[in-house]
Amino acid sequence: MGCNFFENKGYNKPVFESENFLVIPSLGSLVEGWLLIVPKKFHLNFSELSEPHFNELEVVISQLSELFLPMFKKDRFVVFEHGPTIENSVAGCGVDYAHLHWIPIDFDLLSGVSVFLNVDYDWKTIFSLRDLSANNLNNEDYLYVRDQKGVHHMACHKRIPSQTFRKVIAHYLGTPDVFDWKLNLGVEHIESVYAKLQFKD
Repeated sequence: MGCNFFENKGYNKPVFESENFLVIPSLGSLVEGWLLIVPKKFHLNFSELSEPHFNELEVVISQLSELFLPMFKKDRFVVFEHGPTIENSVAGCGVDYAHLHWIPIDFDLLSGVSVFLNVDYDWKTIFSLRDLSANNLNNEDYLYVRDQKGVHHMACHKRIPSQTFRKVIAHYLGTPDVFDWKLNLGVEHIESVYAKLQFKD
């Protein structure tokens, strides 16, 4: 993969793979079925992808919904990214390597940012992931969400706090203090993914 994405390689086994992407369970999972889509070649964020990779990424997201939604008895999912534009940015949540979160949840993340974090970003509706770069004219850190209806949203800002959407999800779950993936590893949710896929060490 070109990087040691997580220190614990035992939770780094891909559950899905395409030509240019790997999918792994997310360390710090707050819910069952939380996955990360990671490019095999280094990118700091997903706005840096080339056009053919965006086409492939859309296929990967579609295939994940077909495979994992029935497995976890869900019918809807969200995709999001905390998009840093420089290394060591707070927005990057401590991981300077592009990763897209795929999660089977019903929560409204955009409303949650306002309600739980008391922050009102200037959200733009964009056509797809490939429009991230064109809509970030000032090259600021950004937040990206594909909601349960398949609508794409982004917001750019100079100061995006760490783990924004993780904080929102933790609030929805009624456990706002467990948002930090470095302190709450969510190992049971990772192991459940491997168990359902009958992975063997």
